[in-house]
Amino acid sequence: MKSFTTILVCSLAAFVAASPARGNRAKAKAAAAAAAAAAAAGGAGVAGVAAGTGAGVAAGTGAGAGATASGLTGSVTRGADTIVMKEVGGIPGNECLTFRNNGEIVDAACVNTAADRQVTPSTNAAGANVLLVQRGFDAGFRPDLVGVQACIGFNGTTFKAVDCAGSDEMVSLVGGELATANGACQSGHDDKAQLTVDATGTNCVGVTLTTVTPTAP
Repeated sequence: MKSFTTILVCSLAAFVAASPARGNRAKAKAAAAAAAAAAAAGGAGVAGVAAGTGAGVAAGTGAGAGATASGLTGSVTRGADTIVMKEVGGIPGNECLTFRNNGEIVDAACVNTAADRQVTPSTNAAGANVLLVQRGFDAGFRPDLVGVQACIGFNGTTFKAVDCAGSDEMVSLVGGELATANGACQSGHDDKAQLTVDATGTNCVGVTLTTVTPTAP
């Protein structure tokens, strides 16, 4: 009888001692489940923005996620100020550098709210200065630029929109001029208002800058 009582008392003590641990395990499981649910919800939100389906992206309002072209792949760190560049000595009334559907740059009217006039001085993964293009591109004209960050690059002939992660030499603002690290610079425009380049860096023209609110691509 004494042995039975001892066993019963020990069993009750073990049960009481185990109860808090069981409670803690239950609480831990509940907390883990809540964390998993929160993570899933957060992931869905991130996926929505990446796909361009978030409210800000869909609306494309202000200088928020939609205006800064969220969802594009690339390693460029976007700068703080978006600008419109006006060629010094450009075509009167059409001095602002503008990106065509095929990525070429021409002089056109200064519509500061148009995404195809806007660029953002930024930095790439290598730490080099680049000019991030604000407008988007479609597969009909530039399939290589669909869904990726576009920058102004030099292909050996002219400056145009290229993949920021591609092999083209990047163009940035150097002393108020569009130029590459090797010295090629904008030299003006031709009779079709298209930007021209002096690969030697001898005859360069400047640009004046206007800071603007970025427009959704």
